[in-house]
Amino acid sequence: MHGDAVFDDSLGCTILSGDVIIRHLAAHLRPKYVVFLTDVFGVYDRPPSDPDAALLKEIVVDEHGNWSVLKPALQNMNSEAIETSVAAHDTTGGMLTKIAEAAAIAKLGITVFIVKAATPYSFKAISGELCSEVPDDWLGTIIRRSD
Repeated sequence: MHGDAVFDDSLGCTILSGDVIIRHLAAHLRPKYVVFLTDVFGVYDRPPSDPDAALLKEIVVDEHGNWSVLKPALQNMNSEAIETSVAAHDTTGGMLTKIAEAAAIAKLGITVFIVKAATPYSFKAISGELCSEVPDDWLGTIIRRSD
């Protein structure tokens, strides 16, 4: 799914992000997992076009909705330390909104996979294959509740 233009009482018309829609659906339907498909392998510590960008493999969310990076072990890596960029055509907040919505879903106890579309990694996420164990060579970001 993706976002779309919607009527809004205060704005007249605006874009409703697919990330926001899936958060609401997840809260009502309570799936075992949710997959966000993107044009990059997952969440990075800075824009992925930066040659020093590191793929954040696992993010954990506490009971208050605060999140931190578990893998790789990077110092002081939290929401304030992530540098993101937003494509000119993206009117819904880009990766920062995606992370916030994924964290809200993970807070519910639902695992979220953020992964590049049309790759073997995305097929593993969509099929549910990653729910039992995530192989070390899987490229993507897992966001889950810290229990």
